Amino acid sequence: MEITPAYRKILSGEARGLWPTCLRFLLLALSLPYALVVRLRNWFYDIGLRPERRVDKPVICLGNLTTGGTGKTPAAEYVARWFLERGARPAILSRGYGSKEGSNDEAMLLAGHLPGVPHRQDPDRFRAAVHAIRLDNANVLVLDDGFQHRRLARFANVVLIDATCPFGHGHLLPRGLLREPVSALRRADAIVVTRAGLVDEAALVALTDKLRGLAPETPLATARHTPVAVHAYPDGDEQAPSVIGGKAVGIFCSIGNPVAFRRTVRQLGANVLWSAEFSDHHWYTADDIAAITRAENTAVEMFVTTEKDAVKLGDAWPRDRRLVVLRIEMEFVSGEDALEKLFTEALKAAQYGEE
Repeated sequence: MEITPAYRKILSGEARGLWPTCLRFLLLALSLPYALVVRLRNWFYDIGLRPERRVDKPVICLGNLTTGGTGKTPAAEYVARWFLERGARPAILSRGYGSKEGSNDEAMLLAGHLPGVPHRQDPDRFRAAVHAIRLDNANVLVLDDGFQHRRLARFANVVLIDATCPFGHGHLLPRGLLREPVSALRRADAIVVTRAGLVDEAALVALTDKLRGLAPETPLATARHTPVAVHAYPDGDEQAPSVIGGKAVGIFCSIGNPVAFRRTVRQLGANVLWSAEFSDHHWYTADDIAAITRAENTAVEMFVTTEKDAVKLGDAWPRDRRLVVLRIEMEFVSGEDALEKLFTEALKAAQYGEE
């Protein structure tokens, strides 16, 4: 479902007053039948009434409990690059939500960072897996946002938990952002807390303690989504992200967690005077861009956006408006060894029987 900025404010409690409060009660009531359907579906898979389908190469699933916003794209790049650097032939599989002309923003971004790594987008992830193996000669498959897509059996489930909004405001859809109950973490083979650098130490410790309580036997890692560079749009040379420090900026994005982007820009020392948020995977129109540039504060020195947003701007951005694009990479703080052990086992399975 589409999570608009206005809807997100209702879910988080930021929107106050009689109408938002009444709406939250209504959404809570609607979440009850949703919870029943999710539990029944998982139970059918658990007891085998809904069978999983297997392919003959290992599938590493990257997923989450909530809808959008946990930083799966940098994680998918990290995992695919890990296998690529060790001689494997990875392919990325995803549903392709928000696609336009065959690719969505995530696929376009990953194609730029991982040239030559196939990325198949198909709601039927089993079919995508078969095609990646047969047509792309892939021997390890990275399933992006597939934790709830249980039809395709996987070698390992890696669940990402966003430190800035770990449990989707504490409720299942549509009252919150949880796709399934937190008890689903029992299916995880590893848990990665992402964006650990955007919360204070006490909050991070409380979160990791709670996750260990929910899944005591599951390896737990923490990672930062680290700004590594900025470049002037469309194709300027990369510079250190610190160049935006002290600048008065306007920001805009259409990602799952706009709050995290805003915090990241502020951590770099920029003074955010103005911001605009669009729904996740939103494709920018000329009218959108005109509205952004019209609405800027007169003191804004530059605009800042994400790489996922930049690939959707095309030629519509006016050249007289300075825009810089922030590049993020995933960097582990702790627990990387356990993940590498899991990936090494998958690598052996990928290369089994190959000369």
